[in-house]
Amino acid sequence: MFYVNETLSNLFQTAMERTVTIGGPDGSPAVKLKLLHAAAAAAAGVVLAPRLTAAAAIAAMIKGVTVTIDAPVPEEG
Repeated sequence: MFYVNETLSNLFQTAMERTVTIGGPDGSPAVKLKLLHAAAAAAAGVVLAPRLTAAAAIAAMIKGVTVTIDAPVPEEG
C-alpha cells in the first residue's frame, strides 16, 4: 500500500516546524522564515530568474552570509 497522503502530510508538517535564518557575516539574523516558505521562494527564483538567483548566491558567498536551518526543540514532559 502506498501512504502518499500521509507521507506528504508529514513532510509538510516537518517543513512548517523548521525555520531558516539568513544572517550577516557578524552572525546577526537578517531574515527568519519557515522552511516551506523559503523553499518556495527559492524555487520561484530559480524558475523565474535563474541568472539573478545565481548572481545572488555568488554575492552571498563573497559577503559571508550564513544560512542555518533550525529544528524545533522537542518538549520534555
